[in-house]
Amino acid sequence: MSARVSGAEIIALMADVGDTVVKGEQLARLSDQTLTAQLQQADANLASAGALIAQANGQLASATATATQARTALDRQQQLRLDGTVAQATLDQAQAAADGAAAAVQTANAAISSAQAGEAQAMAARAIAALNLSWATVTAPVGGIVVARTARLGDQSNAGSTMFELIRDGQIEAEVQIVETDIVNISVGNVAMVSIAGLPPRGGTVRRISPKVDALTRLGSARISIDDLSGLRVGVFARADITASRRMALTVPTSAVTTIGEHSVVQVVTDGIVQERTIVPGVLSMGRREVISGLEEGQQVLARAGPFFRSGDAVTPVVTGDPPEAPAEMQP
Repeated sequence: MSARVSGAEIIALMADVGDTVVKGEQLARLSDQTLTAQLQQADANLASAGALIAQANGQLASATATATQARTALDRQQQLRLDGTVAQATLDQAQAAADGAAAAVQTANAAISSAQAGEAQAMAARAIAALNLSWATVTAPVGGIVVARTARLGDQSNAGSTMFELIRDGQIEAEVQIVETDIVNISVGNVAMVSIAGLPPRGGTVRRISPKVDALTRLGSARISIDDLSGLRVGVFARADITASRRMALTVPTSAVTTIGEHSVVQVVTDGIVQERTIVPGVLSMGRREVISGLEEGQQVLARAGPFFRSGDAVTPVVTGDPPEAPAEMQP
């Protein structure tokens, strides 16, 4: 975050790197002498504008009274002229006086409108001055952890220049790069396991996925919210395994699958005899290969396939591990 006023001296700093702050907490104070003087000047201008309005109202009242008197006199002179008791010149003088008084009323009304506009301008200037004065105290816009402080005592504030950097709510995220062929399978809300240099792995959730893939590297980025923040530091290296989908599947060790041309085969042991089976492989996950078709659950396969055995060879199977009680759960 940054200061909102420029040219004010930083006179106090109340937060440092590593501090946890709450929303609205004071982080720094700027010298407010100039800002206070500007507010006082704005108050004086506002008071002056109010006095001008009062003066204009007084002038309007006087002009209105004069106009009323002049109109009464004109009406009287017009009646006397009809009776033939006054000269035309006297009537003309009364008409001129009435017209002049009416013009004075219009001038007084215009003066009031001008004074009111000046008052509105003075009120706006005062609001700006008060806002600038409030900005002399720099506060945290959100709660979080201070991770950087560039402000120093005695420096001049510069609107727009960063003084503090905060991690909102102390939430540290992992930003990972994903190849374009995989990022299309990732969705917001997917769970992930984040491995961090020097720290135990911990769970997380995909929070945001960039809509853009770099044209040169062909990589897109995703942000992962991390569940356990203990021991984390901003800038450490991390990698993540993201679970794009889950399904129950029949699997075999990857070493059991041999690729021959365009076909994938496994070697099945039935009654001690080796037989090759062509399979349709699926995804690869955690050292195991999904078998979509070509193999049935419970069949024995050679864990290390290769040229050592052929179909029809007799073997004595040695079980290297307990078969899973249920098909393995694939996490591509």
